[in-house]
Amino acid sequence: RYVQQKPLTPVQQGYFLAKAFPQFRIRAARSVLRCIGVLQPTPTSDSYTVEVEYKVPTRPRVRVVRPQLRLAPGRSRLPHVFEGNELCLYVLGEWRPDLMISDFIMPWISAWLFFYEVWLVDGEWFGGGHEPNIAKK
Repeated sequence: RYVQQKPLTPVQQGYFLAKAFPQFRIRAARSVLRCIGVLQPTPTSDSYTVEVEYKVPTRPRVRVVRPQLRLAPGRSRLPHVFEGNELCLYVLGEWRPDLMISDFIMPWISAWLFFYEVWLVDGEWFGGGHEPNIAKK
């Protein structure tokens, strides 16, 4: 049974990210964490500049800065993204604010990018999960 733990602060998250991903620029303040850096899901994959923004206790917001994400042939929208093309990385309940972004969110970003590259080739999403509900503002 899960016992709710105290959320990690942005500064704590930044510390763990800096140790695990030294190539990322990290800015952590009292209420928000922002980091940007390059991930390459596999040795044969493209390199992607990704940005993560985290405000306790909301979900980390992740977007690909470069290159611009493209659509697979015959597709009209990207799979598994929220409004603004923020990546949808996990199903509700798989991540909590007491978990380290470096151990969960970052590997999930790489997995998303891997499945995105496969999707670009054949238009089929093999990454599992479900499409997020995109609320219109």
